[in-house]
Amino acid sequence: MNKAELPKAVRVFLNGKDLERKQHDAMLLSTVTSEGFPHVAMISAGELVAISSSRVKLLVWKDTTSSTNMIQNHKATVTLVVEGKAYYIKFSLKKEATVLSGYELFTGEVAAVKEDYAKYAVLTSGIQFQLHDSKEVLSRWKQSIEAVLSTEKTDS
Repeated sequence: MNKAELPKAVRVFLNGKDLERKQHDAMLLSTVTSEGFPHVAMISAGELVAISSSRVKLLVWKDTTSSTNMIQNHKATVTLVVEGKAYYIKFSLKKEATVLSGYELFTGEVAAVKEDYAKYAVLTSGIQFQLHDSKEVLSRWKQSIEAVLSTEKTDS
């Protein structure tokens, strides 16, 4: 069985760099509750970083429905729009030691990737938002990504 990999455009978007350019882009994080219902939350480029073509690090707020679901069933799907296409990426997750207060850290192995587009149209955007205090939020995202990436140096 071939290992699923992130497409190049997705890896570039999730590289943890150029956050100023990505500050308006949201992704959907889908999990499943213990009752079997879907749960959707929004995440940003400051919370999901590609470590390799088949692995990511994901930071989510502690004690949220999303973090509880991922701790319980070790699975999530991320939906994002990059370069005119939608991507649905399934992850198998492993909870890691917390690197930042108030967050849960997960390592995600790519289980499957679906690329979605129409031959007759192009997606011009995904979900977008305007940060209230972009300087503060971008600073926090940069610190979060640095903390997440620092865990990779000691994992080997």
